[in-house]
Amino acid sequence: MLDFDDEEFWRKSSFSSDKRTLMHAKKIFHFLRNNLPVEMQSTGPIEAHFFKKSDSIVFETSGTTGLPKKRVHNFKNFQAATRRLSLFLNSSYPINTISCLPINHIAGWMQVMRPWFTGGSVIFIHYRDFISRFSKELTNRFVSLVPTQLHELIGSKLACDNLRMCRGIFLGGAPCNPQLLELARNEDLPILLSYGMTETAGMITVLETEDFFKGRNGVGKEMPQVSLQLNFDNCIMVKCNSLAQPNHETMNLESGWYNTADIGQCSDDGYWKISYRMDGIINTGGEKVSPDLVESVIKAYPSVNACSVTGKFDPKWGSKVIAYVSPEDCDVKSLKDFLRQRLKEYEIPKEIIAVKKLSKGDKIK
Repeated sequence: MLDFDDEEFWRKSSFSSDKRTLMHAKKIFHFLRNNLPVEMQSTGPIEAHFFKKSDSIVFETSGTTGLPKKRVHNFKNFQAATRRLSLFLNSSYPINTISCLPINHIAGWMQVMRPWFTGGSVIFIHYRDFISRFSKELTNRFVSLVPTQLHELIGSKLACDNLRMCRGIFLGGAPCNPQLLELARNEDLPILLSYGMTETAGMITVLETEDFFKGRNGVGKEMPQVSLQLNFDNCIMVKCNSLAQPNHETMNLESGWYNTADIGQCSDDGYWKISYRMDGIINTGGEKVSPDLVESVIKAYPSVNACSVTGKFDPKWGSKVIAYVSPEDCDVKSLKDFLRQRLKEYEIPKEIIAVKKLSKGDKIK
């Protein structure tokens, strides 16, 4: 039986400005104290009536397929994931965090678990709070961001000043525009590019800040107690001690290795890069196109703020590649010329539709 006596832990979160998320986190511990499993939802945690194990938390993930899948973790997994971060940091000191990601996602919840297991504290804020004056209670902490958030914050001098006061900024969750990474280097932000997923209870690779400042991209090296390898399709396989518990929904396990469906590559000196996801492939005329790859090239075009690439049924091609870009006055003809120099002919979208507003990370299906 785990000890969920959390009164002192939450007392250290009293400086939180995001009271709603703090309340949800406390509710999770309330369920666990009463031997009830928890299901994470965007509207708040609820009791997982369909699951019997009392220290379990159920997350939902859809990847790029759009098909919801439930992934079940317990506190043993969270502790193992926290332990590998402590080993990566080569530190036995408390891990203090800022939580500004939704805690119904694993990246947000691990910002709670890391201080819980190490004797640290978590402060819940909205990421836009970085644009206002920081209090001393928010300094020297780790924060996790997704590229969309960083893109918005990096345009604010005050936000950059505050971000530099963090001990480290874990950046993951989606492919990152190289131009954004260069801006972050120029602002001297302590970025730690990372790669992980719901199934692994968060990060399994991290790029050291020192490597980031040297201009290296990608997601870094395997974290301690993690093994990665490529299968015959160049899909990344992972083995670690924090994999989600087996349940009735398949997790693509092969002799203890989890098939991530991410196509990747590893350099001779052990640095990993994620190319694209296999399960989001568009088959057009027999050729396979990665939406993530096409999006990354489109995002490198200077006047594109955001884009979404998808497949659309076509009687000739089976599926044709469609790209939505913003802003609305984007020069589509010049963009196509730009893409012809960087993509294979079949990878170039058959249609590019400029729209007034498209949030970064939006997927139009």
